[in-house]
Amino acid sequence: MELPSLSGQESDNIVLLLMSLPHPSADVVKSIEGAIKWFQKSEIKGIQKEYFTNSDGKKDYRMVPCEDCPTLWARFYDLETNRPFFCDRDGIKKYDISEIGHERRNGYSWYNKDGSKVLKRYEKWKKEQNK
Repeated sequence: MELPSLSGQESDNIVLLLMSLPHPSADVVKSIEGAIKWFQKSEIKGIQKEYFTNSDGKKDYRMVPCEDCPTLWARFYDLETNRPFFCDRDGIKKYDISEIGHERRNGYSWYNKDGSKVLKRYEKWKKEQNK
């Protein structure tokens, strides 16, 4: 079950599509600028996946602190707080990925790096708009 949220995964391709428009309207430009601000404020730094074999002998992962690791974005962010959240099929919101079951934790893309391609493309797009 997917709960209402802001999405760090689905939003990236929408913003890239908007930046591909040849002559964006003022409303589109405003939407892009707003999305970029959201991607910037929603960055998750200092953690990465660490894979391990759990007590049931299954491949699993946990998020661990790191230095100099790529910036991440969560799949879902709370609409009111912008805090990343996770959930099992029961739809109960959790704020720590270790609180959801193995099947959902490993069968769903909870973190991604796709926001970085949006921010990178934005720099080029912004220069093109200022010509």
